Amino acid sequence: MAHYELYICLKKATYESTVPSVLQPKLGWDEYTYEEDGETIKTTTPYTPTWEEATFKGKLGAPRKSLDGDLVIVKGEFSLLNGELTAITDLGKFMSYPNNSVLTKTEAQTLANGELFTESE
Repeated sequence: MAHYELYICLKKATYESTVPSVLQPKLGWDEYTYEEDGETIKTTTPYTPTWEEATFKGKLGAPRKSLDGDLVIVKGEFSLLNGELTAITDLGKFMSYPNNSVLTKTEAQTLANGELFTESE
């Protein structure tokens, strides 16, 4: 299978927005409403979370925020075959690095250790 573990550097606004619909099966979850008895499921609704919600549900790696809070690096595993990687790459169309950029582990480490994420001594 063509699944890749990679890092994404998201702008804060993107991090707080819902994930692309193609990622809902991987990063989303079902929400349930129950009958009055509290046990019988009345309806099931697929929920498409924000990147932030998916992160705190444990579906992505721990976030690393830039010093000004405008960028967030998260780690995840995404499929090239299912269009997940394409949807993520599209988030950064027409943006300059590192805004909504897909990164390798080495690139993410370099960025996280740089001036945007680390205070100078």
